[in-house]
Amino acid sequence: MVKSEAGSPYIYGIDALRFVCALMVTMFHLGFASWASPLYLRPYEMPVIENIAQPGWVGVELFFVISGLVIINSAASATAMSFLKGRILRLYPAVWICGSLTLLFIATQDVNRRIIKNYLRSITLYPGGPWIDGQYWTLACEICFYALVFILCAAGQRARMPALALGLSLASTGFIALLNAFPDSEVLAIFTDTAWRAVPFYYGCQFAIGIYIYIWLLSQTRMSRVSWVGFVFALAAGATQIYMAAGSTSERTLAAAGHSFSPFPAIVLWVAGLIFIAASVAYGRQISRLPKAFLQAVKTLGSMTYPLYLLHFAIGIQLLDWLTDLGMTPLPALGLAIAIVCLMSLVVCKWGEPPIRGALRMVFERLGEWAPGFQAKESRV
Repeated sequence: MVKSEAGSPYIYGIDALRFVCALMVTMFHLGFASWASPLYLRPYEMPVIENIAQPGWVGVELFFVISGLVIINSAASATAMSFLKGRILRLYPAVWICGSLTLLFIATQDVNRRIIKNYLRSITLYPGGPWIDGQYWTLACEICFYALVFILCAAGQRARMPALALGLSLASTGFIALLNAFPDSEVLAIFTDTAWRAVPFYYGCQFAIGIYIYIWLLSQTRMSRVSWVGFVFALAAGATQIYMAAGSTSERTLAAAGHSFSPFPAIVLWVAGLIFIAASVAYGRQISRLPKAFLQAVKTLGSMTYPLYLLHFAIGIQLLDWLTDLGMTPLPALGLAIAIVCLMSLVVCKWGEPPIRGALRMVFERLGEWAPGFQAKESRV
């Protein structure tokens, strides 16, 4: 049986859901936002699939829940330095390749000093932005969460992860309550519409849900009453955040789409995702007994998720522009564009990332000669 770094069964269901979430976000951006968002307004409208593609943005929130689970699982038996090493090995190889590919596609239209600066911010994972592709903002949220976990590991307080979950739950609940009470507040908007949204106020509840699922189903400790209360707060805040985000998305796309969109499809997808995550953890051992070829395929899809997320938007939009200019109708062009970015993601994860990760690992081995913490295994999630 495949084991994670923390000794629990490898959660293949999480890999499957990550890939599905990446496809949801890709469908939202390429099949809906590309023509309905006032930021893009491309001419290739696809109203026939708008009700399917529009709620796909909720895949990002599910990504954050998954991160809460797998990052805490990774940190459970890691030193601070090995945790840091694992995050570097996971994040940087793909972002170096995908950021460079995105720059090449953008260069077919325009290259200037601003784009180069955005590229450098992207490949260094500078959290403040702007980046080569706007979707990198989620990496800033992830890095902020990683920093909190790293601090607990460095302080020798890994047992305090329930306290981290509770803090994220309460902070997010309070912030979302204030945002509901004062929707026009410019101060609160700073933490939802700018680089400051990386601070886990608006999305902190999603990370907290993932941590609570870990404590509930994977850790060796039982959920305390306080943790259950925090879990309920996180779920309530998470549902409210989805509802608010759905309204904001609908308002931005109302003019192009011609009608508003209900928030409930996004909420249903989010709830279904949470149930799938919990089931994947609870039945992880049974799932790991499925045929090895199938499980390896699922694991590959999970590995494709990160590069697919980094590649799909700027490159996908450019592909749609080219394909429709060549005379393809929007829906076939969409299908072909998604297939191309998926193939690019497969190439990146199978043949692009491993040699870069191997070179970085050699650097860490050198560092391990005088910093023993770097000798520990890196995370694989």
